[in-house]
Amino acid sequence: MKISVFSMGMLLAVVLAGCSLKVVPEQTESGVINTADNSQTIARKGLSVTVKPADMDLRNYNLEGTVSAFSVLIDNRTGSEVSFSNDSFVLLDNENRQYLPLTPEKVKEILSKDSYYLIPYPYVGFYYMEDYAKSSSYNEFNSQAPYFYDLYPQDIYTKALGGESIIPNAKVAGLVYFKIDLSTVKGAKLLIFLKGTPHSATPDFAFPFKIDK
Repeated sequence: MKISVFSMGMLLAVVLAGCSLKVVPEQTESGVINTADNSQTIARKGLSVTVKPADMDLRNYNLEGTVSAFSVLIDNRTGSEVSFSNDSFVLLDNENRQYLPLTPEKVKEILSKDSYYLIPYPYVGFYYMEDYAKSSSYNEFNSQAPYFYDLYPQDIYTKALGGESIIPNAKVAGLVYFKIDLSTVKGAKLLIFLKGTPHSATPDFAFPFKIDK
């Protein structure tokens, strides 16, 4: 009997629903919280930065380790260019464990493990288990037929926050990825450092979140 990935995906959704969690921003002194999307905006040094938990729940795609993402919007209201890089972001949990950002390439590598045929809608995957078995056999070294299959959601790249400079009066937005299981912690704080600010200094922006389970 054929077992569809759709059926397995529905089962997974039911399991996740029973252990759902909510990532909620904690009020900072100068922050403005938007309860509609769980974001917080902090304006200082001529910059306006908005952070919220990402709508894209990567836990649904990853069976071995958990990747969580935060959506970051940076509005440069200064009269000069401002630069951020992947090193500008650090995540701390409630026990001050440190997590550094993952590159999209690393996220792609992590999500590929143990999730070969469980890519749910709207991403393309195998519908039937036997289709997965057939296509896997085509990828053997002794096969003469060319075979190319990329199971990874392209949004990992297209939605990632770039490291380019932000010109005056311009904005950039994207996701920053971390390898952390938010269901195992009580809170998290995203620290943002302007390029050139040492991590030993006070971060330029700090966004605390509590985890409601």
